[in-house]
Amino acid sequence: MKKQTQIILLIAVSIVLAASLSAATVPSPIIKLESGLPKVIEVGESCTVVIKVVSDQPFIWAMALPDLQYPGKGVIAQGGDHANRGTRARLEVTFTAKSSTAEMPGGVAPVAVVVGVRYANGCVVPERFDFTVAVP
Repeated sequence: MKKQTQIILLIAVSIVLAASLSAATVPSPIIKLESGLPKVIEVGESCTVVIKVVSDQPFIWAMALPDLQYPGKGVIAQGGDHANRGTRARLEVTFTAKSSTAEMPGGVAPVAVVVGVRYANGCVVPERFDFTVAVP
């Protein structure tokens, strides 16, 4: 009976120790918008959203991707950006005004940039930056 109690106690201590270690290593990067989108963009004009990532721990990758409510209408994106291993990254996503947004609800195109920072422990820290852009 004494041996069983020791094993149970050892397992309990191991679980508590593992939980406290994993909680201590949760990354907390700073994901900051350096430049966003203007409220109005003319047809054919391009603007770039710039995001800065600074991490307290090395990451596997940092990525920024566009999110469009009306893909292919009003405002389009030129793709995303990706940075490999490090503790700092500068990510850019370029948007181009394609056509008027006058027929869209509110006369604007809702767009966003979604940023994710992935760490070796499997943790992903996300951030989302929302914009509304009018194209006359």
